Amino acid sequence: MSIDEVLTDSAVGRRVSVRRVVGTRDGRPLFSDVVGVLESIGGIGGIGGIGAEVAVRRSDHTVVTFPRAAVVAAKLVPPVGLLLAARDLEEITALGWRGGETARLGDWLLRASDGFTGRANSALTVGNPGLPLPEAVAAVVRWYQSHGLPPRFQVPLPHAAHVDGWLADAGWLAGDEVRVLVNDIEPLAWPPVDDARHRIDDLPDAGWLDGYHYRGGDLPAYGRAVIERGDTLGFASVRDGAGQVLAIARGSVDRGWLGVTAVEVEPGSRRQGLAGLVLRGLAGWAAGHGARSCYLQVAIENAPALALYGRAGFVDHHRYRYRLPPPALTSPEKRAGR
Repeated sequence: MSIDEVLTDSAVGRRVSVRRVVGTRDGRPLFSDVVGVLESIGGIGGIGGIGAEVAVRRSDHTVVTFPRAAVVAAKLVPPVGLLLAARDLEEITALGWRGGETARLGDWLLRASDGFTGRANSALTVGNPGLPLPEAVAAVVRWYQSHGLPPRFQVPLPHAAHVDGWLADAGWLAGDEVRVLVNDIEPLAWPPVDDARHRIDDLPDAGWLDGYHYRGGDLPAYGRAVIERGDTLGFASVRDGAGQVLAIARGSVDRGWLGVTAVEVEPGSRRQGLAGLVLRGLAGWAAGHGARSCYLQVAIENAPALALYGRAGFVDHHRYRYRLPPPALTSPEKRAGR
């Protein structure tokens, strides 16, 4: 990428590496590199205009400012989490949103939680199931039928593209597709949240629960067990002076990763930066618990959320989709075991 492609408004909030001229010696330019979060770029004439300046925040939180005209090279620094394989990240995300009942079929993880959310009620197809694919699929079908649930597969792409292809050929229907986004914690957690309206609790109270909606409706009673299941959880909220909940988010920390889920803003309080506030608050909280990376899972059609997280520096890691059973597997006779 060229300098002009890196030093743009869209890169603000992203980690960058910039080389610039800092002086001369014996008629030759002296260069210095700075690595950190791009804080701002602008000046007279706008980006790239006369007198434009670049500000980069280093890991010690000091800000280096220099003329755009002094820059000779620039590149985006990808989040460290991009180095982790999709299979390994999916195992971490499964810890962040756990099924009530689980079983292993080889490497595959089967999860059941009374039907609350796809992640907690699907077979995660990472690795090797230890059986030929047709036999593995049949075993998954039997397990879900024994739990009174329709079988469903969560298929990471491209990691399990062969599974996805086999299921498609066998008539399994494509369900929701989700983008898994990652970012480093450090740029998210600065500056620290200093807002009396913001708080993080170990468990959700009634106000937090009222602010969480499942597919547009209220949280079912059996869903609370899912959102409260985890080793290190934080339930962030922003509340007005009367204690009314304006925004919520749930954080989980596993293996050095923060997983952010259940981000919601009360309709009358949107476009006020509250989603970013709970995200920064959770990042700071997670850093205190040893997290260095962060992931989010966002439906591909959720353009507003994807735009928000893109501005916060999140980038694509991989995708997954659900495969839903063919009609023959969901008929009353099949559900009754006949």
